[in-house]
Amino acid sequence: MSREALSSPGPSDGVRPLVARHLLVIGTNHRTSSLDVRERLLGKASYASLRKAGGRTSPWSDLVLLTTCNRVEVYMLTEAPRRACEAVLRALGVSEDEHLLYVLEDRDAAAHLLRVASGLDSLAEGEEQVAAQVRNAPRQRPARASARGPLADSFLHAARSASRIRRLAGVSVADASASHAAVRFLEAVVPIENRIVALIGTGKMARIAAKSLRPRAEIRILNRNFARARGLAEALGGKAVPLADLRKVLTEADIVLAATAVRHPLITPQMLRAAIRRREGRPIWLIDLGFPRNVDPSCRTLAGVHVVDLDGLAPWGQRPPSPSAQARVEHRIRGEAQRMIESLRPAASVDIAVLRRKAEAVRRHEVEATLARLPDLSEGDRAVVDKLATRLVNRFLHGPTERLRSLPEGTRTEIVRQIVESLQRGPG
Repeated sequence: MSREALSSPGPSDGVRPLVARHLLVIGTNHRTSSLDVRERLLGKASYASLRKAGGRTSPWSDLVLLTTCNRVEVYMLTEAPRRACEAVLRALGVSEDEHLLYVLEDRDAAAHLLRVASGLDSLAEGEEQVAAQVRNAPRQRPARASARGPLADSFLHAARSASRIRRLAGVSVADASASHAAVRFLEAVVPIENRIVALIGTGKMARIAAKSLRPRAEIRILNRNFARARGLAEALGGKAVPLADLRKVLTEADIVLAATAVRHPLITPQMLRAAIRRREGRPIWLIDLGFPRNVDPSCRTLAGVHVVDLDGLAPWGQRPPSPSAQARVEHRIRGEAQRMIESLRPAASVDIAVLRRKAEAVRRHEVEATLARLPDLSEGDRAVVDKLATRLVNRFLHGPTERLRSLPEGTRTEIVRQIVESLQRGPG
């Protein structure tokens, strides 16, 4: 976070100053931290812990917690970025010197949300499931939180923009998911033909894997709800197995793919040791799509046991857009992000529009005066002069206007007034 963002204004003479509302995201994902770290933070991340860390006078006006298999992130609207950041660190049990979390502000935060919603920041690049998670995240807040509002609207806008951004990137959603990454890994590393594959779970991730593997392997479906396991098994021509028979399945299966929402591992070293004794040296592959993990990580220390978790599957999900498509996508994202921030600060847009209108009037006056002194220029050359003046004005205004957007409303309005008055007086 920038030094300016960390220095939030405080009260003066008992009067609360007008301050700008910032969009802030604090979090971590599969690119910036290990699965161990993400699981640790997931265990701490809750609206209750954030409310407690925020104290009696919360440093944010609105807040959304977004957790997926790739990330743990806190989005907020705040007038005090430094206090908000410190509160989130307390809630997650992270010290500043650990450097586990990224902090993005305003347009960078909005651009990040757009990349997340479009699946471009996912383990399986281009996945579409995350757009629904972004759309639904504000609805997962405590009942007393409003389902609408500026922050919820930003999430909805990001979710609605996701499909357009994916199309611009040229990524296919047909095989973009962690399950497809797992299948690609198995096809490349583990012979699948005529193997016994056990799937734990009946959710979307398990269904995708089952459909991809069914033509080549014998599928067994396990779930706490046996009726669901039986329904999926019948649809795929597989076999439903009670979850209570997991130990027996571990003895027989060649590959186990686990994709359930559990807080504690389903497969433990103790369970596996008993199965290994009956496997007569046959290796077993455990593909863990869970977050938190379904397979205890210490299982990988056992002989003949190969454990592959979400981090291990990351290389099989990376299919970035071409450089030209990436450039188009980034241009679109930055434009969308700017509009999102402007919707959060309508007063800033008005002030900056006033400044730009005055700058355009000055530009037009100076160009006309210059061209009047150069009557022999061709129409093409006159157009070049006009375009040059436009580019110079835009270049000079870009940095200052970005800075103006982040200033307190009263300060920003006064600065714009002074600039406009100086432009009206002219040089001297």
